[in-house]
Amino acid sequence: MNTRKLLVVLIIVPIVLAVLGGGGYFAYNEMQGQHQENLKDLEKFGFTVLPSNVHTETTGELGTKQLPATFGQDKLTPTQKVIKGLMADNEKLLEEQEVYKKQIEGLKAEIAALEEYKKLNEHFAPLTIVEEVAAVEKQLKTLLIDMPDARRFSNLQIEAMSAAAGNEYKKFIGGKRLILSDSEREDLVKTYMPEFSFCVGDGIEIAANSPREERLITQFFRKQDSSNLTSELKTDLDTVVKPCQTALYSRLDDYDKPF
Repeated sequence: MNTRKLLVVLIIVPIVLAVLGGGGYFAYNEMQGQHQENLKDLEKFGFTVLPSNVHTETTGELGTKQLPATFGQDKLTPTQKVIKGLMADNEKLLEEQEVYKKQIEGLKAEIAALEEYKKLNEHFAPLTIVEEVAAVEKQLKTLLIDMPDARRFSNLQIEAMSAAAGNEYKKFIGGKRLILSDSEREDLVKTYMPEFSFCVGDGIEIAANSPREERLITQFFRKQDSSNLTSELKTDLDTVVKPCQTALYSRLDDYDKPF
């Protein structure tokens, strides 16, 4: 390389390097400026998502956890307003739920009290006369079936004997205007009615001449309707039953139920 060319290279290369260096500096500055703009945009985006006012978590009056406030009171975006409205609606619903819960608890207490009153009322309220007579017949049939002396009677005769006893019980408490408890009724039946029933059973065997007449007598005691009885059968039945009734009422004169 001659001296002239060497001088050209020595002059041009620094100039080129200087130009390139200056361009790189300006490009670097331009990149840094763009980076700062991007950071600002990102920061703005973050403020639209993250809370602008930071508060600590609290516990509401209803015991529910309240999350930190998501946004401030002013300059809310439309989306933020919708979310804030939903949060307010949720809190209102929680309050209404608590009110309804208390109302439900109150109603449950009222129902329990009414059920208890119903049980108490049913315990002390007297049965209807039909229910009471049915209870007497049921108790007496159970007693008779368990008694050895009643084995000579058929099931149909025991039905008639129990029905006859139910009628006399009805007349007795009606005439005395008695209201008996379950235990008092059971005691009266157990004490006075088996003897009467045996008397009636023996009388049915005398008055009835066939199983058919026994069925008619049973229906008569059950319904107190003598239209299906012949006059002869009715007369025979009255003849054998009246002494049983007389003996029963003589014994019931000693019944010490206060009234």
